[in-house]
Amino acid sequence: MSLLRQVKGRFAGQLYGLADSLPWRRRILLKAYRAIYIPIPKVACTSFKTAFADLLGVDLSKSDGDPHRVLYPSPVPVEALQDVLYRGFYRFAFVRNPWDRLVSCYRDKIRDEVGGSGHTHFSIRPGVANCLARFDAFEPAMPFDAFVAAVASIPDSVADEHFRSQHTFLVTKKGELAVDFVGRYETLADDFQIVRQKTGLPDIELPRLQAARKVAKYVSYYTPSTRDLVAERFQRDIESFGYEFGT
Repeated sequence: MSLLRQVKGRFAGQLYGLADSLPWRRRILLKAYRAIYIPIPKVACTSFKTAFADLLGVDLSKSDGDPHRVLYPSPVPVEALQDVLYRGFYRFAFVRNPWDRLVSCYRDKIRDEVGGSGHTHFSIRPGVANCLARFDAFEPAMPFDAFVAAVASIPDSVADEHFRSQHTFLVTKKGELAVDFVGRYETLADDFQIVRQKTGLPDIELPRLQAARKVAKYVSYYTPSTRDLVAERFQRDIESFGYEFGT
């Protein structure tokens, strides 16, 4: 790869990473239901965003059906104003087993195994999804153990949202959990019914999107070494949300 192409790729990757911090990449305000959805990547957020786009009248045709590239109603992104403007609003999110979530990230962003909607793009560095292209640690077709090591070497402060610790999406600047309900990906349908009962959301269908073309058990990807490395990297998520390897 030429030096110029490397520079262009790095710059494009940095811009793509900057987009992760923009307001529409974050919370969705469901004002009519006095609720706020907090998306966490690789935890059915594509399905939730697509369903809520339909509910809120957000036109996905402008982004070729990609629910991550449109504007949603969102809360004012000033923490000090949250209690004033959204007092009594029901804040909810969903989390996923960290070992499973990381396999999902690998299969999607490195192996390109996600079919259907095709919201993952590889135009900056072929073989590495655009969202990860700014990190030299990620390489095309890299084995899973190398991917885990790369993720473990990148702290949450600069990590891409697809492998950033899940608790970071749900805490205040003081590190306090600021959410009313945390559902689980593993019991998604049942837990979403709890959200509906609390908020009055209609019986909307969550489409199955951004799923790998072939089903695979995440446990099979791990060695004792990579299992322990993920346990260390995502220790707070594991402890906060009560996850264990193999569940």
